[in-house]
Amino acid sequence: MLASMRNEGPFIVEWVAWYRMLGFTDVVIVTNNCTDRSPALLDALQAAGWVQHIRCDIPPGKPITRTKLKAAVPEKSVRRANWLMVCDVDEFLVIHRGKGLIGDLIDLSANPPPFLGMSINWKVFGSAGRAAFEDSPVHQQFVYACPRRHLLSRFIKSIYRLPKYFGGIGEHSPRRFNFDRSGQSWGDPGMIWVNSAGRKLPRWSPRESWLNGLSENYVTHEVAQINHYMLRSDESFSLKRGTLSPVALGNRYRQSYYDAANAGGELDASAFRYADAFAAIFAEAMALPDVARLHALCCADHVQAIVEKAGGRAGDDPRYQAFLARAEALAAAAP
Repeated sequence: MLASMRNEGPFIVEWVAWYRMLGFTDVVIVTNNCTDRSPALLDALQAAGWVQHIRCDIPPGKPITRTKLKAAVPEKSVRRANWLMVCDVDEFLVIHRGKGLIGDLIDLSANPPPFLGMSINWKVFGSAGRAAFEDSPVHQQFVYACPRRHLLSRFIKSIYRLPKYFGGIGEHSPRRFNFDRSGQSWGDPGMIWVNSAGRKLPRWSPRESWLNGLSENYVTHEVAQINHYMLRSDESFSLKRGTLSPVALGNRYRQSYYDAANAGGELDASAFRYADAFAAIFAEAMALPDVARLHALCCADHVQAIVEKAGGRAGDDPRYQAFLARAEALAAAAP
């Protein structure tokens, strides 16, 4: 699993625990120009062997996300991965088949595997009327989503093999597969691309163009979906308003973006199938050396950013004081 992050401190432990729970063996996270304490939190997780953290600060005006993904390509855990997936910290893969693990979606023992890559549709979740940020799992706070027929559901994230042969790794898909180096041809056994239900995509191959979404008749949430918590709480989203998108460097986070993501009223609690397994692995993560303390400090940083952007003083917010007190108590109790 590969991700690009900046100032996402309060949400990191949940996301890392989620993908380890699903069966991903390596989690690589690239950060840039952070102003919160998320790099320190990621370093603590790295010291415990849970993630690989790459710092990649980027000058103003330069492309962000694809530069960061490119910085991860030389890493052995990326280039030699059996299967590679790129997701953001607000995207959670949910698998409905079997026990809901990655091996229930992809036959990891197949030789050769039946496809080169699979694209999984978004299911976009709104704010569920939650105005305030709170320190609890995102996937348990927001349960109202856009339906399958919604335009946003066409967008995808992809999981694919043979990453070393791709000339470009993007947010939604790879491209420029080197067929000559791989010694294979498109259409050979295992050299097709499918949706999450296993249907072959007939009009795309990983040559020059990126695949960002599927046509309506290939959109499916039957076997798997990407729960995309695009907004989280109104307070958390307020930090995005007026900022440039790290992908296109444009003014993306406007009211129209919020309204589109918040348009769904379909109740979807499918992520709760993992409740027991998630609780166990999340507790394990928070028990790692210094992780709980740094998580509390990241929550304090998040509240501070919210309050100060709204023109207030962080010290006047009781949540800020509580997070700092929690971090101090954890430091005092550390061996």
